[in-house]
Amino acid sequence: MKRIFIFALAAALFTSCSDDDADTVTPAAGDMELTFDARVGASDFALNKDFTIGSQTYNFTKLRYWVSNVILVDAKGAEYKVPDSYYLIEEVGDLDLSGVINDKMIYPAKKRETVLLKDIPAGDYKTVKFSIGVDSQHNDNLSLQSGELSIGNGMSNIAWMWHSSYIFSSVGGTVKQGSDTKKFTTETGLNANYKTLSIDLPAPVNSVSAKGVVLNVDVSKIFDGVDVMQNPTINAMTAPLMSAVATNYGTKAIAFGTEVK
Repeated sequence: MKRIFIFALAAALFTSCSDDDADTVTPAAGDMELTFDARVGASDFALNKDFTIGSQTYNFTKLRYWVSNVILVDAKGAEYKVPDSYYLIEEVGDLDLSGVINDKMIYPAKKRETVLLKDIPAGDYKTVKFSIGVDSQHNDNLSLQSGELSIGNGMSNIAWMWHSSYIFSSVGGTVKQGSDTKKFTTETGLNANYKTLSIDLPAPVNSVSAKGVVLNVDVSKIFDGVDVMQNPTINAMTAPLMSAVATNYGTKAIAFGTEVK
């Protein structure tokens, strides 16, 4: 009788453990927004509006740059690499792409500051890593498609150093100093100017309960140390200036803003 009781007790304990295992649920993945909030100092960025930066007045007609290879680092230091994370952040009016893309002459006006990171594993994330530009694997071979990479948006160039590649960033408009006004275009590109940022969050962000993270992009800091009035065209033909602008993107212009609850 005692042996039967022991067997019955063991069976009951096994069933209880099995039920506990069945009730164990892996936390569901969540979606997070990553927003790049463009500003000029303390003011909201806008097209066709005058902004004073130093002694010069800027009026912007476009702000465009690639954000790529997003990585989230959790509280234990484990990294989650967001698949196919290539995003074009932009605020731009209609662009005439005649001679750039044969079958699409006009690129329509767009404003896009937020990307949706889908199916992020549940966890508390303390650091956001990403790059401004396109990594060499894709930059050296425009036929490789991933995420939003495309030559159909006018963010590629076949004239730089006789090399087909992506334009990493492009800012344009007019700059005025005194009575003198000039049109300007400031672009970055080439593999050496691919910049990776690592931004620590003041507190871990939960991928399930938090809506996302806002990063501030101070456009005025893109031009730190660069006289746009004296150098209205910056691209691969002005390599030192382009490198300085790319460094500004990587070290000065982008910082944590807020967590969105």
